[in-house]
Amino acid sequence: MITIFAVLAMFVKLIPAKASLKSSSKKLLSSKALASAACPHGEERTWHGGHPVEDRPGSCWCGADEYCMCTPSVAIDIVLYSTSENDEHSVWVVKRGDTGQLATIGGFVDVGETTENAVLREAEEETGIIIPPERADAAMKLIGVYSDPRRDNRRHIVSIAYALEFQSSSMTTKDGTGVPKGGDDAKEVIAVPLEEIGVKYKGEDWYADHLTILLDFKEQIMATTTAKAVVREGEIYEDVARARCEGVAEEV
Repeated sequence: MITIFAVLAMFVKLIPAKASLKSSSKKLLSSKALASAACPHGEERTWHGGHPVEDRPGSCWCGADEYCMCTPSVAIDIVLYSTSENDEHSVWVVKRGDTGQLATIGGFVDVGETTENAVLREAEEETGIIIPPERADAAMKLIGVYSDPRRDNRRHIVSIAYALEFQSSSMTTKDGTGVPKGGDDAKEVIAVPLEEIGVKYKGEDWYADHLTILLDFKEQIMATTTAKAVVREGEIYEDVARARCEGVAEEV
């Protein structure tokens, strides 16, 4: 009998403590000063960013155990380009179905997936290009890492950008035509001359900070071919935070 009462007494003591913990967590999570990544299952959390910079609602990722994390999402952006016989470069971009803007090919990295595998998957889903596994490492070159919270209005997204040269001689497409075509959530895929990016196509023609990514690529590839300076106009922010590689090799 004593044992039963002792257990009941312990249980009664635990109930208010658990309720107090839940209430305390909810109060802390509503504060803008909170830097912790954890948040209750299903609750939204405000993040500060986008363009213009302002407080925006954002959701948390929650696991099966209902432990939630409010951290940046990881994505990849692909500058898919091809080179003509007279060494002129064209970049294949998508026209988004939601905003009508031009954008680089890309998407979010799946759980358990490497960024390199995400590049191969997204390239196939959005353009139909199939890259042989033995060509994958040589075909893609790192452009940089883009982590500025202002870059995308949907949520704080960290993107790893890669350059990928489409070579019809060693790569193919799902429909066998050898020409990239829109698929997945891409409305259409078009080829834009590299020299026209930032000149003819600039500003709000581009989604998020994709113009910045493309101009960074343009500077890298032109550094290996010409000393001509790249005109940088129309970017959402001139000081977008990113870490860039020094150059992208033309030959792969």
